[in-house]
Amino acid sequence: MTDIPFTTVDKQIEKLLSQKLIIKDIESAKSALSLFGYSNLIKSYREPYVIKTDSSIEYRTGVVFEQIFSLYILDKNLRNSVMAAMQDLEEHIKETAASVVSESFGTNEDDYLAYKNYRNVKKRNSRFTLSAILDKLKKTLDTDKNPIHHYSEKYGNVPPWILFKSVYFSTIVNFIGLFKDKESVKMANRLYDKNKLDLSDESLRILMMDTLFICSEYRNTAAHGGRIYNHKSRYKLNDEIIFGKKNHPRHPGFSQLLFLLDLFEYQVPYHYLRDSLEQELTRHCSRFPEDTTYLGQILNINIVPRHVVFVTNNSNKYHTTRHCSGIKEPSELDLDEAKKNGYIPCKRCHKK
Repeated sequence: MTDIPFTTVDKQIEKLLSQKLIIKDIESAKSALSLFGYSNLIKSYREPYVIKTDSSIEYRTGVVFEQIFSLYILDKNLRNSVMAAMQDLEEHIKETAASVVSESFGTNEDDYLAYKNYRNVKKRNSRFTLSAILDKLKKTLDTDKNPIHHYSEKYGNVPPWILFKSVYFSTIVNFIGLFKDKESVKMANRLYDKNKLDLSDESLRILMMDTLFICSEYRNTAAHGGRIYNHKSRYKLNDEIIFGKKNHPRHPGFSQLLFLLDLFEYQVPYHYLRDSLEQELTRHCSRFPEDTTYLGQILNINIVPRHVVFVTNNSNKYHTTRHCSGIKEPSELDLDEAKKNGYIPCKRCHKK
């Protein structure tokens, strides 16, 4: 076992400077490192900006600390957006699953949790076998927390739409994967517009399960602080089976997640995540346009650079940062439009 030495923020700054990283504002860099940590900020996001050898790391010419920090903020905001979008989707999926289960097996917990209602599929992970999932669902019923406790006390029974609220998304996704054909097809047809997609019931079912596993993985990655912008799901989307041989395989990255969310009839998670990505790319690439090609390749999307600034009705200044000088509820404008309308740069945040 090798001890990993602790280093102070001052030593971290010295190390970065020795590796030829440009730091325009030393005090701001120290503050960022103190708040977020060297490992979270530098080690996790320096990859596109460094040249590595077996014995050294050196930053590419012209790379600045603020560039790495901006990429970190992009990913952090994207990670938070993934969590929000997946929580919204999770609620929709649980309600749909509860509706399907109730229609097929009733709302009595002894009936809808009966082993015979589902497929006993062999699983590599014993936690997600039919027996294990049903046991987990039954144990969830034994609680003094509401609303489950309330329904149990008042009615002597907990319907599936109440039970599923208290279950992890990964558990529900694996539970849906054990639905028999009738329930699985019914579930898929409620999540998608079958006629619009022009897919068979079987293709729709496969699309549903592939999507739910990919979404669950993104949710877990975001929840545990993992990088999101360049994350590639380990779950394979069966493009050829779902869409046919002529379809080109989807890049297993963030663009694939957006593509899959866009196929759902319920569009809120897709729009929320798409808008968040566009906002962050605009913010970062307007400050560091040299990153546009890299991010476009990683995300597998076409980035159209925009130089966005922020303005308010009570000032003739435009700002490059949304909250400069404590401004509240600023409006976004393209830089050229702001100049045309007579706005001048804020001396505090505008960088020539």
